[in-house]
Amino acid sequence: MPDLSLDLRYLRYAHLAAEYGSFRRAALSIGVNQSTLTRRVQLLERRLGVALFERRRTGVVLTPIGSHFLQEARVGAEHLHRAVKELASSHTGQHGHLRIGLMGTLTQGPLPELLRTYRRKYPKVKIRVEEASFDDTLAGVSRGRLDVAFVIGEPQIEGCDALPVWKEPLVVVTSAEHPLARLATVGWSDLTEETILVSSDAFGLKVTEILGRHLRRLGSRPQLSLQQVGRDNLIYLVREGFGLTLAVKSMIGPNAPDLRILPVQSADHLQWTAVWPAQCANPALRHLTERLRLRGEH
Repeated sequence: MPDLSLDLRYLRYAHLAAEYGSFRRAALSIGVNQSTLTRRVQLLERRLGVALFERRRTGVVLTPIGSHFLQEARVGAEHLHRAVKELASSHTGQHGHLRIGLMGTLTQGPLPELLRTYRRKYPKVKIRVEEASFDDTLAGVSRGRLDVAFVIGEPQIEGCDALPVWKEPLVVVTSAEHPLARLATVGWSDLTEETILVSSDAFGLKVTEILGRHLRRLGSRPQLSLQQVGRDNLIYLVREGFGLTLAVKSMIGPNAPDLRILPVQSADHLQWTAVWPAQCANPALRHLTERLRLRGEH
């Protein structure tokens, strides 16, 4: 079996010899000694175990098998050259992949503009977005399934960097028919007699903590209804009148028919944080985290 680890220069010399019909003219075209080019073509033929050229007094002519081989090798060399070029571009972050996890939507907050400007500068980076809960999103980063996550909270994950990127106030979400829907703003005292739907994930636990803290000051306890559902189903339950919930706007999206999103007086602001592996081997991710850090400095 021939040695497949052939120097691409040997193939280039063979292509030039075929193009010019002469080892001498091929060597002159690239400024190398004729003997060098001839030896390397001969070495290529020895490795392959076939004669690529017929040597004639007037020059060289490809053999039938040589013509077929160089035609196939040209395609392979072009693919290899393209792959090497793309690899170099990936190393600089111009190409590559970026896998993003988030527990909100891409329609609210500063994240849409951040991704928009990133894509304008690096249009050949392929971006994949995955929406999941707090725990699942962070697990994706720690296990290497995601490059970066945007979550609500201030997580500390071993082996990961975390950067606060923006804050959002809590809002009350009700159905359009709910009595509170008529209010311009909601106070904590308005929630003392209400059923509050909360999810069973880390965000739901945070909402429970905040509600408990505010309502205890009023001598009350929150009437919580724990739901083992995701955000979309929780919002569906709110829309159907099972209760109300607390959220941030970027977890709801701009189009929420039959819902009312009400500001809360003296609302707590929740921190959005970007989390990514501390040993960042993805150049495309490094470009994004650099933009995040610059944004944080302003």
